[in-house]
Amino acid sequence: MDKEGKSMSERTIGILGLGVFGSSVLEALSKLDMNIIAIDNHEERINQFEPVLASGIVGDITDEELLQAAGIDTCDTVVVATGESLESSVLAVMHCKSLGVPRVIAKVKSRTAKRVLEKIGADSVISPEFEMGQSLAQAILFHNSVDVFKLDKNVSIVEMKIPNSWVGQSLSQLDIRGKYKLNVLGFREQENAPLDVQFGPDDLLKADTYIMAIVNNQHLNSLAELSE
Repeated sequence: MDKEGKSMSERTIGILGLGVFGSSVLEALSKLDMNIIAIDNHEERINQFEPVLASGIVGDITDEELLQAAGIDTCDTVVVATGESLESSVLAVMHCKSLGVPRVIAKVKSRTAKRVLEKIGADSVISPEFEMGQSLAQAILFHNSVDVFKLDKNVSIVEMKIPNSWVGQSLSQLDIRGKYKLNVLGFREQENAPLDVQFGPDDLLKADTYIMAIVNNQHLNSLAELSE
């Protein structure tokens, strides 16, 4: 049961727009036991996913009467997955909130669109292109040797294998907090091993150990040299 008291099979999710993004969201959700309502103005897209849909409607996502007839008002969450037209996204978000949808997630392509959709009531606004760009930049910067989990716009959790130059030294000797602004959460003896949070400033670091720490995002670049 989720925090709202509904099991997966009782949850209904709406997806408005089955482009590349909307289709990928639908495919992921179709593997879970939940009801999915999809609306798109291309019949072939609806037909493609018909076997996994509780309801598939061909039509205009900006038509409030169509949304209600499709059952969007019964949804726990609706994803407005089309980001090509800000006007369409605005109308779709407004109609969903007017119909009483508790959570509306919208895709955008610009910061301006993000601000507009947040102003009119979207509960969450995402930019897949921006987020993919951030992920690619991190992969290039860290050579895929550092995992970065952004908690918010200011703070991230990072996990990486300790550099060879750290082996045999302690946290106090390395001055990890002062030099790299890392606040250590714990260590793993090897990749995917349980996280050990029982450590002291004078414990010597061992080869092949992984470190997990919190860092301010403005200091992420300072970790790049450690991953080389």
